[in-house]
Amino acid sequence: MKTIFIRSGAFFALSGVMARSLSSHAIRPFLIERDKLENFNLAADYLLLHGLALLAVAILCHLFPEERYERAGYLFVIGSLLFQGTVLAKSCVSIGPLGILTPIGGFLLMIGWGLLMLNHLFKA
Repeated sequence: MKTIFIRSGAFFALSGVMARSLSSHAIRPFLIERDKLENFNLAADYLLLHGLALLAVAILCHLFPEERYERAGYLFVIGSLLFQGTVLAKSCVSIGPLGILTPIGGFLLMIGWGLLMLNHLFKA
């Protein structure tokens, strides 16, 4: 369980750094032309943030194996793939009806953060 959070967290953080680098240099004119630079950078920042959050969840799972931190971790993984993934994709191409995945992913991220917050109040 911890392994998937460490690998996903490192991958998301790396992807966030790479996306920010691309938006600052290689694809900046393209994103500006499409008026999507802010959206792309938001997704890159969220990738980095949730990558670090997944590393923290892995540490919490190790320190407190009896708790339910893994639920938040899985929501971070799925939510990040849906939210950040679709925002990055929409910044570059039209994804049509798949755009509905963006708010679903954002909602999953919010639930993940809520679970972290409430973990000690309501033990399952």
